[in-house]
Amino acid sequence: MNQLTLDLSPPPAPAFDTFIAERNREVIAALTAAAPPAERFVHLWGEGGSGKSHLLNAWVEHAHALGRAAIYLDARSERLPDFVREASAVAVDHVDDLDPDDQITLFSVFNAFKESGGRLLTAGRLPPAQLALRPDLATRLASGLVLEVKPLSDSDKLAALRRHAKARQLNVPDEVFRYLLTHWRRDLSSLTAMLDTLDRYSLALQRPVTVPLVKNVLQSRLLQD
Repeated sequence: MNQLTLDLSPPPAPAFDTFIAERNREVIAALTAAAPPAERFVHLWGEGGSGKSHLLNAWVEHAHALGRAAIYLDARSERLPDFVREASAVAVDHVDDLDPDDQITLFSVFNAFKESGGRLLTAGRLPPAQLALRPDLATRLASGLVLEVKPLSDSDKLAALRRHAKARQLNVPDEVFRYLLTHWRRDLSSLTAMLDTLDRYSLALQRPVTVPLVKNVLQSRLLQD
C-alpha cells in the first residue's frame, strides 16, 4: 500500500464555517468581529486538539479576504521573522514554545501594533499569566482578550469529520468515522489528516473507504511509526 496517486483534491483552507463552534461561539464572534470595536489583541488557550491552530489559520484566511496583509507563524517549527512587523494581522501559534529571542520579537510586535493599529492573535495551552514567558510579554498578552477554546465532544468530532469529508467530496459511511474515533488518535487534526490519507489510498486502490480499508491503513501507519 505504498504506491499513492497524486492527490488532486487538496484539503480546503481552514475557515470559520468549517469549525464546530457549538461550545465556542464567543471565540468565533470575537475573531470575526469588525474593527473597531473588535479587540485587536486576542489570546486563545485550551488543551491540545481543541482546534486552536484551525482558528488561527481561519483568522488569517479571513483577514486575507478582507484585504489585510496577514501571516500565520508556528513557534514550534519556525522563528519569528523581522518582517512580521510589516503585516497588519499576525497569528502566532504555540507561544508556549517561543525561544527567548522570539519572545523579545513578539514583545516588540505587540508594542508596534499598539501604535499602528495592527491585530495580533496568539494561542497556547494556558492563559498568558500561566505561560513560561517573559513577564513583560505575558502581561502584554494578558491585557487583551483571553478566551478558552473548549474541546470538542465526540459528537462534535463526528460532525467535523462529516464536514471535512463532504468538503473533499469523499463518501464515508458513519461506521468508518466511529472506527477512527475509537482506534486512531483523538485530536481532530490527526483525525482529519487520516481522512485525507484514506482519500488518497481510496483513489490509488480504486476502492471505497470502508472499515477494512481503514484497518489496513492504520496497521500500515502504526508499523511506520
